[in-house]
Amino acid sequence: MNKVDFIIVGQGMAGTLLAHELISANKKILIIDKKLPASSSRVAAGMINPVAMKRCSPVNSAEYYLQNAFKVYRNLELKLKAKFLYSKPILKLFANEDIQNIWKVKYSNEDMDKYIASFSAKNEFPFLENSYGGAIVEPSAHLDVSFFLELSRKFFAELNVLSDEIFSFDSFDQMNCIYKDNLAEKIIFCEGHRLQSNPFFNYLPMTPTKGEIMKIKIPSLNFFNKMISKGIYVIPIGNFEYVVGATYNREDLSDRVTKEGRTFLINKLNSILNVDYEVLSVSAGVRPNVKDRRPLVGVHPEFSKLFVFNGLGSRGVLVGPSLSQELTSCLISGLPIEDKIKGHNNISRFN
Repeated sequence: MNKVDFIIVGQGMAGTLLAHELISANKKILIIDKKLPASSSRVAAGMINPVAMKRCSPVNSAEYYLQNAFKVYRNLELKLKAKFLYSKPILKLFANEDIQNIWKVKYSNEDMDKYIASFSAKNEFPFLENSYGGAIVEPSAHLDVSFFLELSRKFFAELNVLSDEIFSFDSFDQMNCIYKDNLAEKIIFCEGHRLQSNPFFNYLPMTPTKGEIMKIKIPSLNFFNKMISKGIYVIPIGNFEYVVGATYNREDLSDRVTKEGRTFLINKLNSILNVDYEVLSVSAGVRPNVKDRRPLVGVHPEFSKLFVFNGLGSRGVLVGPSLSQELTSCLISGLPIEDKIKGHNNISRFN
């Protein structure tokens, strides 16, 4: 019997961040993961954004999450000897005068000056349709999620802690936390939208949504140093290329790209850009969204060795580093998970 401290099922953002934390704490882990289609990482924007754009308000605990995210990813860049975090401001384009006024009022009265660096004049950027100007949001950044996950997978494989397989519940003894010939103290499920098929955590109210994104080339614009937000996002990735997204579809949860998704993105993009562009590719994936749009972190109400860390949502790259540290602290210390994981993130809210 192979003895490990922890088994992690899934190597998306949640599983990867948790694995790095546990390895740094000198814990012996085993990651069970098979690269499958429709992964949410395929459509992850990777935006570290402290502001809820629709409401023009800071994300809950924004300052805490933001500082920690930058620190964790910078340390991981050193660890993995590669760059995947890029500090970039966000240009929020106003759709009309009402939205413009809301942002300016909140900047003056609601402590939003922490995150709004300045306002841009209308038509300041000739390649954009910005008749009502915009706001520059920072600090913010872009994480190259696919590259980060791929580098991490290679790192885990080299440490011989990655098993490239689909987790089989028929081979799992939940009472003793034994998977095949592996005995663990605890197991943490980080399965993304596939948590719906997990017999221990399928009671959690997930509402997976399919997203489609495009990669485009703008021949007249080599590089724009800001991420653009106006209904969709446009993120510069260099060499005249940009990532555009995303769609939201709760009916079709396949990895198939659709004509409707492409049309939606093109129509939105045409309302933002004043220059020609070329569509290079379209891809799709399924996000592990939760009904109340909060992460799922916690211990099973009956089986004390079974944990879940899932459903990080659209702010996963922002909140993930902090939540993985908080969960790691509980896993190692044995302290009640309520001591670290706040109620709005703890699955106990559904028990």
